[in-house]
Amino acid sequence: MRRIILILILFLPLTAYSQSDSTTIYYKWIENNDIRNICDIANIQIQKVFCKDNSLQGKVFNLIIKEFKKGRIISSEDLDISARIEEIPMVVNGDTMIYVIDYTDKTGFGKATDSLTISFTGMLIKNNFKLKISFPGMSINKELKGKSHYSLRMANSCSDTKIRVPINSEYPILAYTPPFDTGSELKSYCMLGEENVLDWYDKFNVKHYYIIYLEIK
Repeated sequence: MRRIILILILFLPLTAYSQSDSTTIYYKWIENNDIRNICDIANIQIQKVFCKDNSLQGKVFNLIIKEFKKGRIISSEDLDISARIEEIPMVVNGDTMIYVIDYTDKTGFGKATDSLTISFTGMLIKNNFKLKISFPGMSINKELKGKSHYSLRMANSCSDTKIRVPINSEYPILAYTPPFDTGSELKSYCMLGEENVLDWYDKFNVKHYYIIYLEIK
């Protein structure tokens, strides 16, 4: 009995550590059919990621967008979202006031935050994909190269709507990519998610795509 208790005591810290060094991200989509149809007609794509984890207090969700061409990264943009506090002086009725912006509340888990949703909304205009990334307290606009058959979607398997993401490390969560062309009439996006994003060119001959990485820090 003592041996069993000792094993449990030794095992519990390892279990706690394995849970605290990662968290679960959930994918969400538009459920309203009418809005979905309007988006399809307007060539608008929307993806959302959701997280609920009280242990992430004080952390922000940074994003890195990497562009791949023939299996190589040709550009990488770090949005450099950090848990910083910005103080902006403002003059009101002759008095100077300090307006404080806590970016942890806007882009992550602040003191009063127990969940976070990030929306990715894109529209293709003449081979330019206008992407708007919306956090609860701020938005970022980016422009990607694309075509009508490019899809903004999960970078991982289509068989699950949630993934386990490490803390303090980059992890692929979304892709903007053309499908895998099998050479017949069948084209698949989901098959891409079954392989490492670094191998999409070698295994599927996908010559150009973007991967959006999440870094919780």
